[in-house]
Amino acid sequence: MTPPPDELVLVLSGGAVAPKAAEQYRLHYHPDRLGFAAAVNRGLADLGEDIEAVAVLNDDAVAAPGWLASLTAVFERRPNAAAVQGTIVSADGSSIDGRGIEFDRWSLPVQVDRGEPFSNDRGERPLVAVSGTACVYRMQALRQIALKGGEVFDETFDCYHEDLDLGLRLRRMGRIAVWTGGGPPVRHLGSASGSGFMWRHPWWVLANRWRALAGNLTPGTLMRAMPRLLRGELRAVNTLSRSNPRALPVAAATTASLPWLIFYGWLRSTSGPRLEAFPGSPL
Repeated sequence: MTPPPDELVLVLSGGAVAPKAAEQYRLHYHPDRLGFAAAVNRGLADLGEDIEAVAVLNDDAVAAPGWLASLTAVFERRPNAAAVQGTIVSADGSSIDGRGIEFDRWSLPVQVDRGEPFSNDRGERPLVAVSGTACVYRMQALRQIALKGGEVFDETFDCYHEDLDLGLRLRRMGRIAVWTGGGPPVRHLGSASGSGFMWRHPWWVLANRWRALAGNLTPGTLMRAMPRLLRGELRAVNTLSRSNPRALPVAAATTASLPWLIFYGWLRSTSGPRLEAFPGSPL
């Protein structure tokens, strides 16, 4: 990675095997599976107070030289930026995997430009949130929105939409997320463990969306958007059921749990005033 970071922290859980070049990392082994949110929190907790920015790179993401420099340069131009990502592409580099997270017209969180042919466009634009697959955060901003126990990501999310929740929490503190183009893309090889979570995957996708929204919007904003949100839920279930037949019974469980998901989301106490409108422009 160019330039080389000051510190490299690698979190391994659930029997994951360290790479060959593991000696360059500060390693954290956890015999039990942590989940993305908890694993990143363990790595962040190991960083010194003098760290100004931290890059998060998933184990199925491959960054090219110059990636880190292109993202951190945005912090110098935009003092209000708390999170930055570039373009993430498919494993073969032919199509776009995502350029950040925005809400579509049904208030479903989607990856910007996913599936479009890759072109290394230049420019910058604000986002609702950056994808935890490959991004950079300003540490000062993360410390501002840390939860009561000091965690940055909400570990109850486990996987999926924990990056959306973090982006909304940053927005509540007046911070923004940014996509920047022109730098080297990151290749996303795709999850190698997703097939082992055929029941939990649709639950995380469906339930965590409600957790993120209820945890960051005012109750009035959420209730006014409810018809649109429920239509979006049907679209999400339809999409998930095409590849996972378990999505339908899980969707029924999510619907039955919806009052509790919303109630506990409203009870969560985090920094900054709750949002009175959906951020971003619907895609």
